[in-house]
Amino acid sequence: MNTLELMDSSLSSYSKTDRAIYESIRKFPDNFAAQSVTQLSQSTGFSKPALTRFAKRLGFGGFVEFQYQFAQDLELMRARTDAPTNAEVYGELLQAVDKRVDRDQLRALIKRMESSHHVYLRGYNLSRIPAEELCIALQFQPGISASMPQVDVMPRFHEDDLLLVYSAVSGASLKDLLNEFRMGRFVRPHMVLVTTNSKHPMRRSFDEVFVLPTVTLASTSRTVLSDTFAFLMFNDILATVAAAARENSSD
Repeated sequence: MNTLELMDSSLSSYSKTDRAIYESIRKFPDNFAAQSVTQLSQSTGFSKPALTRFAKRLGFGGFVEFQYQFAQDLELMRARTDAPTNAEVYGELLQAVDKRVDRDQLRALIKRMESSHHVYLRGYNLSRIPAEELCIALQFQPGISASMPQVDVMPRFHEDDLLLVYSAVSGASLKDLLNEFRMGRFVRPHMVLVTTNSKHPMRRSFDEVFVLPTVTLASTSRTVLSDTFAFLMFNDILATVAAAARENSSD
């Protein structure tokens, strides 16, 4: 078992910090293969002891030992002639998302959107792309009022609003948003999380959670868009289910 497969197979035993490190390695493998532990600590925000503990959890003596083996395994994987192409990897991902999404849960979400005073969409970094895409798609859904405020703007929420957030990992902006609600500074709307992380550290702060599959590190290449592809497929399924519901109601 190489380091990539080892990291994937150890997911269930990760702490919150370990999971965040794993997600960063999965998104930016070349950085973790080439940069020094000092550079990684500065660029990612993970402390040197945290990176060392992650490596030791996988059975290595330290981070340098892990990094040496990881760089070798990464190159071997990319040199394989039978390695799947990005198109094949993402094709399998989209099919997996299609199978995973619970249609009944999705229909209930659409009904809640239709009955909500307003629907707000949030996404941070790459997760902002699917949030913007869904916001545009909802403009064509009768009875749904939706918008995507700027990250640094807090809307005047109503209790019957709905807030849908796309998030693969917990970032500072999302933590700040949830802290505002916990401190009672703003009215808390009904909150829905769409994530590719089954152990998302903020999931308990949401009323509903959709967990989507993602590409494992062992099957990915230098592309870092796997979570975005999963989110966009979720949007496509939501739009399809909403359209089918409209057709059935008009019959």
